[in-house]
Amino acid sequence: MSEAAGLTLGAGVRDPAGLAAVTGQAIPMKILLVDDDELFLEFAAAMLRADGVAVETCASAAEAMAALHLEDGGQPAGDFDAVLIDIVMPEVSGTELCSLIRGHGGYGSLPVIMISATRDMSLIDQALTAGGSSYIQKPIQAATFAGEIRQKITEARG
Repeated sequence: MSEAAGLTLGAGVRDPAGLAAVTGQAIPMKILLVDDDELFLEFAAAMLRADGVAVETCASAAEAMAALHLEDGGQPAGDFDAVLIDIVMPEVSGTELCSLIRGHGGYGSLPVIMISATRDMSLIDQALTAGGSSYIQKPIQAATFAGEIRQKITEARG
């Protein structure tokens, strides 16, 4: 397995040898989860944490911008392995937030996974065009959610 195929082990440590695949152990990750639905935030965060994923939650794009240091133009908060963003949010949409993340030079390779209950393909296409790495349809499946996130991060990192 090449280094490019490895995942980040938490705060920027890579798994170039693919030890997680050999040992069968999950690679530690830190995810920023952004959704205006507080119940979904709690549910999704609990599922990810049960799988050993560190999760920081934000109930708005403004909170996410602060967590990522986007609003002050500062250095990127480099300890996230991915950001999961709901597409449909009030004030600043997930698509707009994705564009802001992609516009910050320090986040070019950060996987941004869009998530939503919408069936409107034009909204999904807009989110992916804005820089979303991939998309997950709600409702999420508790048994496979963390594994799906890990797979999408691996795919996004190529």
